[in-house]
Amino acid sequence: MRSAIAAALGLLVAGAAQAGPVLSVDKSIEKVAGWSIGVSKALNGCLAAATYQDETTVWMGFDGDKDEAFLAFTNPRWKSIEPDRVYHLAMMTGRGRWKGRFTGVERTNERGLYASGLKKGFVLDIARAGGVDVIFEQKSIARLSLSGSSDAISAMIDCQKAVVEAKSTAGKEGGKAEAAPKKDGVTSGTGFFVSDAGHVLTNHHVIGNCTEISVAKFGVPSVRARLVATDAQNDLAVLSTGIEKPVVPAMSLRPRIGESVYAYGFPLPSLLAASGNFTVGNITASAGLGDDTRMLQISTPVQPGNSGGPLVDQYGAVVGVIQSKLNALNVALAGKGDIPQNVNFAIKTMIALNFLDANGIPTTVGIKSPTPLDAASVAEQAKLFTVHVTCR
Repeated sequence: MRSAIAAALGLLVAGAAQAGPVLSVDKSIEKVAGWSIGVSKALNGCLAAATYQDETTVWMGFDGDKDEAFLAFTNPRWKSIEPDRVYHLAMMTGRGRWKGRFTGVERTNERGLYASGLKKGFVLDIARAGGVDVIFEQKSIARLSLSGSSDAISAMIDCQKAVVEAKSTAGKEGGKAEAAPKKDGVTSGTGFFVSDAGHVLTNHHVIGNCTEISVAKFGVPSVRARLVATDAQNDLAVLSTGIEKPVVPAMSLRPRIGESVYAYGFPLPSLLAASGNFTVGNITASAGLGDDTRMLQISTPVQPGNSGGPLVDQYGAVVGVIQSKLNALNVALAGKGDIPQNVNFAIKTMIALNFLDANGIPTTVGIKSPTPLDAASVAEQAKLFTVHVTCR
């Protein structure tokens, strides 16, 4: 933001307003693409903040339990801004123009502008646009590149969901990665082919309450799927799609602690890329919470919507089924001390194979490639056998 904004704001027409909020992070959760994600007690929710070289800090967050969001800008050099007064500004993104009122706010050593009661879609538009142009009297007084804000919004949504869960499930430390949140009555997750006949494996919690299930590869029309069998205890389900001669990965029974593993799936489809997301990590333990030997602990990042997707090794073979993530916020709120990072879990392929065998679905066990592949090659392969599962 240019220093000229301080002088320009001194000319704006102001009016009466309520006292501004306390912009602060009381509990830091994680760092995402240069943004700090945390919880604010004063705002009763989660926020994301990033500070630029000119000392401007951009704040984005949710207004507690309301279906609303806020946006703020602060800078220690903006001495001309008067706290608790209203400033009328316009904001331009690549997706359109917005006019609204900002309230002057004051922090310990800086002042700024705060707008609340915004629709969440507006904040999402800013994140997707990657930048915002602040306009006063038809002149641009600030142009901000919000690089990484889309990832920050994703993490903030995850944080806010955990805040809501923590209020009703205090003391619980784990939880499903879950299907992506409902939109227009539809939830979604991920799955992958396990047979030449087009069977798809996913999590039980992805399709548990479905009356209609569809699967789709990016760029290909979705097809209806039929539920063949479920195992609620091990959180597995297999679907019949009728898709002929799909690409089917090998299933490996030899995951090793420390080896590189990859997740491909369709997290937060209304926010992130519809073509799928590929993340990289390692196997960090050979058991899950409470030494659950059915599970692998992984550092590979996952989000709501990754559930049921493949965990792939460097040979292109599936070593697990993405299932859950440690609720870092619940751990923090339970007074456990430090915030755990990238503690996620996948169901071991042995459990998946036993489930498929019990339901008469043949699978391939072994190594897909005789030599290790680079991450880009693994991603190309995973994209061929991974599908987006939607549930109505």
